[in-house]
Amino acid sequence: MPELRAGRLRISTYKEGAVRTLLVSLLFSAATLSAAEVTGKWPGTMEVKSPEREPRTERVYRILKQDGEKLEGSGGPQEGEQHPMQNGKVEGDRLTFQIQLSRMTLSFDLRAKDDQIEGDIKGERTDGRTETAQLSLKRVADK
Repeated sequence: MPELRAGRLRISTYKEGAVRTLLVSLLFSAATLSAAEVTGKWPGTMEVKSPEREPRTERVYRILKQDGEKLEGSGGPQEGEQHPMQNGKVEGDRLTFQIQLSRMTLSFDLRAKDDQIEGDIKGERTDGRTETAQLSLKRVADK
């Protein structure tokens, strides 16, 4: 039962502990929900823009494995043709990583929401030319 002291309502020690526990639980839940969980297989498309070519759409396939803020995996045009990713990070809903191809380094800056990932890719070729692309992925449901 609350106590009245000097015109103020005081919550009993038991209730203070319960309220404190509830607040800590809610804060932990909010932090957990704000972080993306992206482990899985992600097919989709990228819209590529290049100064010397017409814009084009290409199919892509990403396989991602998340461990806290660390992101590992690979990417390529299909599940059977993959290139390993490096420097993968997850910060909230933001994903960043690179994929090294024979003549180009692709840098990804993406946002994850539910079962979709979207964002930008910048490709830097060894000859100094660059390409940009918009990536859109949708997670494959586990079987």
